[in-house]
Amino acid sequence: MEGAVDLSGEAVDLEAMAEKVTYIISPEHKDYITSAGPGKLRSDASACPRGLDFEVVASWLREAFRLGNVSASFDLEFPRYAWARIGDQVYEARLSNAGLGSYKGYPILKHEAPDWLE
Repeated sequence: MEGAVDLSGEAVDLEAMAEKVTYIISPEHKDYITSAGPGKLRSDASACPRGLDFEVVASWLREAFRLGNVSASFDLEFPRYAWARIGDQVYEARLSNAGLGSYKGYPILKHEAPDWLE
């Protein structure tokens, strides 16, 4: 299959999957009001930078899939995690709704990123 990669022993078409995934705004990583409501930043969560364009963030998620920057562990048909390096910052997306392919994202520290991520 064109554009497929082998994850977990199965061929997965990440290009097609990139068109299905969606980014959802999570108040858990915000310390400000968003379209998801007031921020509810958890004490153990990293805060997202203010002023992010969430349409752009969604494009980072889709590009992470196209580049194969996803985990080998899946929930239903979607990888549990995806990663995007934007400048010096790495963002991690975590699957929050496996049935819909919805992800929330947040910045992580360099040492938390996968070693193979360029």
